[in-house]
Amino acid sequence: MYTVALAGNPNVGKSSIFNALTGLKQHTGNWPGKTVAVARGSYRLAGEAYELTDLPGTYALSGSSPEEEIAASFLRAQDPDCVVAVLDATALERTLGLTLELLCRTDRVVVCVNLYDEAQVRGLRVDQQALSRALGVPVVLTCAKKPKTLLGLQTAIRRVCSGEVSQTAVTPASDPVKRKKQAAALAALCLSGHLNRTREERLDRLFLGKYTGYLFLGLLLFGLFWLTIQGANYPSALLERAFFTLGQALSALTASWPETLRQLLLDGLYGTTAKVISVMLPPMAIFFPLFTALEDLGYLPRAAALLDRPCAWAGTCGKQALTMCMGFGCNAVGVTGCRILDTEPARRKAILTNSFIPCNGRFPSLILLSGFLLPGAGAGAAGMKALILTGLVVFAVFLSLVVTKLLGRLLPDPNACFVMELPPYRRPQLGRLLIRSVLDRSARVLGRAVMTAAPAGLLIWILSRIPAGESGLLQMAAAVLDPAGRVLGMNGVLLLAFILGFPANELVLPLAVMILTGGTLTAAQTPAGMAELLAASGIGFRQAVCAAVFCLLHWPCGTTILTIWRETRRLSDTLLAVVLPTASGAVLCALLALAFRLLG
Repeated sequence: MYTVALAGNPNVGKSSIFNALTGLKQHTGNWPGKTVAVARGSYRLAGEAYELTDLPGTYALSGSSPEEEIAASFLRAQDPDCVVAVLDATALERTLGLTLELLCRTDRVVVCVNLYDEAQVRGLRVDQQALSRALGVPVVLTCAKKPKTLLGLQTAIRRVCSGEVSQTAVTPASDPVKRKKQAAALAALCLSGHLNRTREERLDRLFLGKYTGYLFLGLLLFGLFWLTIQGANYPSALLERAFFTLGQALSALTASWPETLRQLLLDGLYGTTAKVISVMLPPMAIFFPLFTALEDLGYLPRAAALLDRPCAWAGTCGKQALTMCMGFGCNAVGVTGCRILDTEPARRKAILTNSFIPCNGRFPSLILLSGFLLPGAGAGAAGMKALILTGLVVFAVFLSLVVTKLLGRLLPDPNACFVMELPPYRRPQLGRLLIRSVLDRSARVLGRAVMTAAPAGLLIWILSRIPAGESGLLQMAAAVLDPAGRVLGMNGVLLLAFILGFPANELVLPLAVMILTGGTLTAAQTPAGMAELLAASGIGFRQAVCAAVFCLLHWPCGTTILTIWRETRRLSDTLLAVVLPTASGAVLCALLALAFRLLG
């Protein structure tokens, strides 16, 4: 089997080429640094097998960052039969620098000028033959979205691996400054036309403007949450009715079964699982596609560039804003994404504070609690809920930066800087967007929630049936926790629900309702019904404020904690990642409760 390595700058389309050749689904995105580890796959051509390795995107092989160290170590240790240097046709001069550095190490190189279709649209032409003669290696023009354009790449790889290529690679300059001048000369030799940046420049003036940038970011967050809240109402009601109908059918089907077993399965297992799906699935089915569209469009790196100034105040850089964006979907994914940060102190600070960002699992609870903060449910209720949710998210981002600044005393990072190429604006591909948002994100998060909701429902139902004092064990535990809950401005039921919801944040309010109803959570219960039960337990405006703050700031879910341990391999960091948001939430809730008591 021949070994082939894909190397190139971030965001030149290496992972897309890797997916197209191997048929695998390496996650790609329209921002630099998505691939932060080595991915492997294989394909066959004309009876020969090729093992393809997708190296992390790097600008050099000097080993000054984890990505550069991984790429350089792989090339040094594995000595692949062919190295494919992937270039960006719209930024040929910049991406040629790494190619020249690769040619210093090996002459078994194929130059792949990717994104050629984008270059043509933007007024650029690449002279393939001129570049091949100048470099002395095969050059192919590709568009990863069009598989037919990759046939030439596969042929070139085969010729290099089999030794058919008789060309001799050019000898690049050993000095980085001279290599840069050499890359500029090569680009001038083979490029024609003029890069049209007018549209991008107009958009960047809006998205990155000193005032308009922050205004647009706030409006974008508000619009994202408004669409999620407003759009989720109808499908959520449909799911509620569907699960209620199915529950009735299951009840009739199991009529002859022992009553205890029927209640255990229908009220405990089925009822909890149905509620979690009906509450979680509609918001996720709207939020993730919208979020993925922003990612594909190229807005997320611009949000990172916009937030670089407040991040610099906190002692970190704008790349941490990208990990925050990933945390909105899932904190475990956000923790893994911290690998894109260049220094160890920056990565540790980003990991320790990522759980301050509310993940998608907390949104249903925050949306429901925001209803308690409104005087009434009028036509503008969705807009007001979106405004409240936007305010909570902005507050969470601000607090994460404050904690990051405090952590800077323990983890100083004098080398913190922000260097990131802004990718071109690209039209999202509907098919890939749906696959990534529905299958890769929504299905994975929902599957994890269901896997934890089913056993949690069984456990809560059993605990509620164990006699203890005048009521069940669950109610007694809530009563024991009630003083601590009231110190935090809530009550024992909510505090117990947060504790029992440790496996997944999605379970908190459904568990609170189960505690109040003695372990019963029917599929017919609507969000309005859940709100009525919570209100009957003493939840009002003040308790909802404290509960929303604690929902925003408390310990990470079990999956995120495990991910933190895997990424850091430090027990101290894992414990600190749990303590920091929990302590912050507890202190804020206690101060709010004290302020409410003083106000009478």
